[in-house]
Amino acid sequence: MAPLSFVEELKRRNVFRVGVAYIVAAWVLLQAADLVLENISAPEWVIQAMMLVVLLGFVAAVVIAWAYEITPEGIKREADVDRSQSITNETSLKLDRIIIGFLIVAVAVLLIERFIPFGQDKGAATNTEARLTEMAPRVEQTPGSAKSTAVADNSIAVLPFANRSNVKDDLFFTDGIHDDLLTQLSKISDLKVISRTSMMKYKGTQLTIPEIAQELNVATILEGGVQRAGTRIRINAQLIDVSSDEHLWAETFDREMTIENLFDIQSEITRQIVSAVKGELTEAEQQSLAQVPTKNQEAYEAYLQARAILNRADYSQERYIEAQSWVEKAVQLDHEFSNAWALLSLVHGQAVWMGYDSSPERQQASMDALNKAIEYGPDLPQTLAARAEYQYRIELDFTSSLDLYRAAHRAMPGDVDIIERRAMAERRMGLWEESVNSLLEAIELNPAGSSAANQVIGTLIMMRQWERASHLSDQWVLKYPDARDMRVEKANIRIYQLGDLDSARSLMDRMQPWISSAYISLAIELPLLERDYEKAIAVWDQPAIQVMADNRGWLGWRDLNRGIAYQKLGNQEKARSHWNKVVELISSAPTAGPAADSSELQALAWAYALLGENQKAL
Repeated sequence: MAPLSFVEELKRRNVFRVGVAYIVAAWVLLQAADLVLENISAPEWVIQAMMLVVLLGFVAAVVIAWAYEITPEGIKREADVDRSQSITNETSLKLDRIIIGFLIVAVAVLLIERFIPFGQDKGAATNTEARLTEMAPRVEQTPGSAKSTAVADNSIAVLPFANRSNVKDDLFFTDGIHDDLLTQLSKISDLKVISRTSMMKYKGTQLTIPEIAQELNVATILEGGVQRAGTRIRINAQLIDVSSDEHLWAETFDREMTIENLFDIQSEITRQIVSAVKGELTEAEQQSLAQVPTKNQEAYEAYLQARAILNRADYSQERYIEAQSWVEKAVQLDHEFSNAWALLSLVHGQAVWMGYDSSPERQQASMDALNKAIEYGPDLPQTLAARAEYQYRIELDFTSSLDLYRAAHRAMPGDVDIIERRAMAERRMGLWEESVNSLLEAIELNPAGSSAANQVIGTLIMMRQWERASHLSDQWVLKYPDARDMRVEKANIRIYQLGDLDSARSLMDRMQPWISSAYISLAIELPLLERDYEKAIAVWDQPAIQVMADNRGWLGWRDLNRGIAYQKLGNQEKARSHWNKVVELISSAPTAGPAADSSELQALAWAYALLGENQKAL
């Protein structure tokens, strides 16, 4: 018999079959191990070690299959087996069955991995990546672009009212009337109302009604104006059907300048809009429109001033500090002004949350204001939202917070702020897909507002969806030129996706410093990553960063980071001096509040660890 070729001999000895069986079995083993290790939070090196063992095992399995053979008497060296007595054919059939069995198991593992959400936080019901891919057209659409979905018949945009008094001091009042009308409309279910932020860009616009409607993807537009003269007020409004360019309704209200007349006019305009666009109001909606938030006109105007300040772009403490005096004036003028009390509770809660005043007195002030809002307006959506804010910012009870935000949303389905805050509570609960969906809902109602867009990018970064986050940041940073935090996110993507410190530095150097935790975190981390330790020390002298460094929640971080920089510069004595100062500062500081205390305890733990006191650090 002619000798077999090398390849034929490999086949005869079942080396190929053993190799295939080993590969399939090893894949099943590694997939199962990966699922288990991920859910027990095992270190990454464990799976890497298993892969190395499996690779070495493959070499051993192939060598053994070549050198040995299974016989009726057991395993023997291949050279000692009589070819006429060989049972390799029978062995090959058994190996085929084994391979088929492992393939069935492999398919089962794939199905389990696809449809059962192992490794997703808080039991998310669907695969995040697949869901985001499905949502990609909505996420990646430029806000305000003409590439929109079909126009909904129940959609409306309310253009900023013209200030027909031509008195500068009346401008905020005119904007406030416009804002309040949008608040009224946001209480109506099944009505898509574009938010105030997106509408303000059209103040004084030269665009035509059809052009505005196309940009905003709405079927109807309301325009009008406000004029104050002495003791009288005149408000005119007209509702336009974009498709036919016909007036669905128009009216001029000329009344005595009283707070009751103001709210009556807003309610009447809302009723006419609903009648033309949606149909009949529900009984609950009629009751809501009949409510008068305050009977004090000065209190109302102070409240409008506070809201105008909080409508500014960016999430920074300056807004809340400036708004506080106005909303405090509102509740002093009308002690039963529930919406103002709710807003004041929110302002105090943000002081605690952001760390510029986390004192027990401030926390109590937030609770006291909330109790007043509950006393005078327990079922108002603003009160429900304030209760949710308190649970979120003060109690850190995100489950209760989310339930309350959902209740507030049902009472005021068109309010963008409530939708965004609900999204943040969902994100805190690990409901990533729901959070992104809520933010997309906010963008649809507020396409020109940067807040929800910025949070979408931030959420995608948390989800490690780098490509999509990068694409959106490149696109939206141009769309929202005033959104400074979005530039920070863009720099973070350059660092943590690409390791591109030069690009991050270029972006950083073009930013004007401002008091924002996002900006300050980037400003202090980047020089350390660049190993520019002199700059890492000096950056804490920037005025904006000095202000933040003195806030509760940031206590100790300045000395911690400077100590690390001095250590890298070889000055161990100065480094330890700074770390000891961290211990002294934080150990002697009074309780500030859960969020602030958590941050400061992290700094204290790092200081102890760097000082070599590991048990204290733990």
